[in-house]
Amino acid sequence: MRHLKKERIKRLLLFWEALRKFYSDHGFFLSAGITFNLLICLIPFVLMLLGLLGTYLYSSREVSTHIHRYFESAVPPLDPKIMNSVLRIIRHRRIVGILGFGGLLWTSTWVFSSLRTAFNMIFQIKKDWGILKGKAIDILMIFLAGLFLLMSMVFTSGIALLQASDVPFLRSVGPLLQWVLKYLMPFFFTFSMCFLIFKIIPLKRIGFKTALQAALFTSLLWEVAKQLFGWYVLHLGRFSMIYGSLSAMAIFFLWVYYSSAILLLGGEIAFFLEKRKVGPMMAGNGCVQAGKEEERLGVTSDRSNCEKNEDCVHGGSGERQP
Repeated sequence: MRHLKKERIKRLLLFWEALRKFYSDHGFFLSAGITFNLLICLIPFVLMLLGLLGTYLYSSREVSTHIHRYFESAVPPLDPKIMNSVLRIIRHRRIVGILGFGGLLWTSTWVFSSLRTAFNMIFQIKKDWGILKGKAIDILMIFLAGLFLLMSMVFTSGIALLQASDVPFLRSVGPLLQWVLKYLMPFFFTFSMCFLIFKIIPLKRIGFKTALQAALFTSLLWEVAKQLFGWYVLHLGRFSMIYGSLSAMAIFFLWVYYSSAILLLGGEIAFFLEKRKVGPMMAGNGCVQAGKEEERLGVTSDRSNCEKNEDCVHGGSGERQP
């Protein structure tokens, strides 16, 4: 019991430290920049991708249905006007796909570039990748995001085929398949994207376990925030009195902003989880390797504790590290 209690206290302290660092790193300001890039680049790219799928792989009705389900799972249960506005854009997705494919693919890299800049601040990294390597990583992330969306559509189509079959067993598990489609699949998509973001985008090498833990924290917090935000908008919020006919878009933009903040908070969690791992390395021979890793990345950190540590020796010879 004591061990479990200590672990809970450690987790609460970790969360509190992450919140403090999020504030000191100007997390909300960084979230605003990421939100701008998401609204300008990523959402039209998703619509373009689904539009291309509607042209070559699926019918227009199937694409519209899938987008409707996707936004229902990704966005809190808001006013139906939001969904109608989104579907109105989807009806003109061919225009987006024809006119903006090449340019939109390039400008969509701004989303992940802004994420990388934010993570550089979070992980206290001064150096950056070159232009070519940075753009290559950004395009890789766009490809992975598109791949996950395609997998989601294939999975959705597969479940629809199973439910339409005449096999009695498949009919009996229909409610379970609906639950998987409505809850588990969107959560898996969110968790997978968060894991890839934490693992690939930061210049600092993030451990596999750390990326998993940070992705799980971010996904769970995002799901909780989605329910709370939806409840607030439906029962307490009076956005239409302020924004009028633009209230649907204002609510959607605000939710994207909160989602960006949650993602950066997950990055802060990853920072402290990695700091726990690096802590023991700062004593003994590990101090040298940790210092080299920080120097390679251009990490700004306080090395005074390490320099004062009697156990911080060079090669185990008992000499202090200069």
